[in-house]
Amino acid sequence: MGGMKVFLLYFVFGYIALYLAIWLHEVGHAVMFAKYNCKDNPFDVYVPPYLFFSTPNPVHQEKVEKLNLKQIFHVGISGITTNIVFGLPIFILLLWLGFPNGLGFFFLFSFALFHLVEAATYLIISNIFLSSDMVLVQQYNPKLRVPLFLLGMLIVGVIFYMIINATESWRTGLIFAVTIMTMSMGLGRIIFTKLNTAKSA
Repeated sequence: MGGMKVFLLYFVFGYIALYLAIWLHEVGHAVMFAKYNCKDNPFDVYVPPYLFFSTPNPVHQEKVEKLNLKQIFHVGISGITTNIVFGLPIFILLLWLGFPNGLGFFFLFSFALFHLVEAATYLIISNIFLSSDMVLVQQYNPKLRVPLFLLGMLIVGVIFYMIINATESWRTGLIFAVTIMTMSMGLGRIIFTKLNTAKSA
């Protein structure tokens, strides 16, 4: 198989891993919305191919507005929790296996890594520059932001460990992907939050 075909194959598998990580994050929110009768189908979420501005919509907005602070907090934190629930166990599995090589393991590695990057950007960037799901944490209990930030730092440590121990041929691409994800997710959420705040003002 030619070098370009191999690159494209890995790119496609990486994109699918990233798309699924973002989709599952939104499903995490949607499951809680469904639990509180604000959504009919928790798997019906909005994640466009370009990935930006993904949401757990459609939801029953009139019911969402009746949720109490604790319920809103549960909805907000459930996306991050989903990322951690998928990311950490797969990281532990891959660590136990010795971070094996191959396209299938690349997919699993990327899937775990992208989940953890998404969680870390919420717990750190969205925590410092209060935006998106962390706004709901702030509304419920501002003191939770400190332990969540520390959890985010721990996850950053795991991310660095994964990249350092990744198969050498994957490393440059993963560093590039994680850098772009971190910048775009952090900045994107800040913009998204400011736009929504301006609309509701």
